[in-house]
Amino acid sequence: MKIAHISDSHTGYAQYRLIERKRDFLLAFERAIDESLNRKVDLIIHTGDLFESYQPDMATFSAVIKILQKVKSAGVEFLAITGNHDRALRGGVVPPHRVLEELGLLKFLNIKPGIPVKEQVFSDGDFVIAGFQYLPKRLLDAFKEDIFPSLSELAAKSKTSILMFHQGIKQYLPYEESYEMDFVDLPEGFDYYAGGHVHAFLKENVKGGILSYAGATEFRSRREAERNFRGFNVFDTKEKKLERIELEGLRPFIVVNCNEENVKEELEKALSRAEESEIPPIVVVDYKFRGLEIETFSETLKSLEKVSLTLRILKKRLEGEEKELTGGKGKSYATFLEEFMKEKGAGSSAIKVAKELLDASPEHVEEILKAFSFEMTGSERLKEFLDGVGDF
Repeated sequence: MKIAHISDSHTGYAQYRLIERKRDFLLAFERAIDESLNRKVDLIIHTGDLFESYQPDMATFSAVIKILQKVKSAGVEFLAITGNHDRALRGGVVPPHRVLEELGLLKFLNIKPGIPVKEQVFSDGDFVIAGFQYLPKRLLDAFKEDIFPSLSELAAKSKTSILMFHQGIKQYLPYEESYEMDFVDLPEGFDYYAGGHVHAFLKENVKGGILSYAGATEFRSRREAERNFRGFNVFDTKEKKLERIELEGLRPFIVVNCNEENVKEELEKALSRAEESEIPPIVVVDYKFRGLEIETFSETLKSLEKVSLTLRILKKRLEGEEKELTGGKGKSYATFLEEFMKEKGAGSSAIKVAKELLDASPEHVEEILKAFSFEMTGSERLKEFLDGVGDF
């Protein structure tokens, strides 16, 4: 049996508040589905954040219904769990997956305490798939104690077993606030641990099986674009092998990292790439400088903007050009800020982004905060904060 593992599609996300980007996220999800069906998979699983929100707009919801109808018409089962974006947070509110399940378009998996685990899984003889929604660390600890032993027992009795989860794992996400569990926390005995939440393709041999994050189907940040992973996995249950499928034909996302020494050359390279693109690309220029303003190259920037869907410029003035509070022996604003934050117990990542914000122009603050949030990969507290300053 071949199983397509798709994750983190975030349909409905209008990145940079552009309707074109909302279409891009839908297109990427549809491409993953079409490619899965072309490869004659027997089953498709989605490990969370199918939607950007648990209350998707009607245009997005309708489009997803049409895509999933193709899956149903092909006679392929679609299994899904919710992620941190599309799980319902308030009591009495159901995720969109429940509606899709009632329409017969997917099977919604979400193991809950108090009900025998074997009654909450997808099973076909010796084959079993279990899954649970995103849970923050404070809730996951109790869940692991109650549920994971039963999952291990279930896997031991099954010829082939798959576990679907949407959690950050410590070994991949070193920041305390960004992960929910450790490798050792995983229940024993599964052949394939299908992960969501981390927007990168990762593969590891764990507890006798294969653990893999399928990554995202579309880039939500420039850091993801730099890693260049847009795709999904195909797991062969008979051979116990994993194949990685990269999606093609999507909108280019060009990231330009430059400084005063190479800015002219790098901007011209980006312009050449953008002009050759069949689809107007997204271009993000990350410019670090001491004195030479990037506006010096305004003609090239104007040409780049004309052939791009959007041009984003992030500027950071490097230390050494900072004004001092007192004479030559005084401390810079950045030094005072760093000392103050250390006194308050702030971590190195928080200090780094604070110093970056100190030098940033107002129009770039949101971009920097979002980039930091994606680096932290889904911190609940950070997400709640960023929801107040713009699209997350």
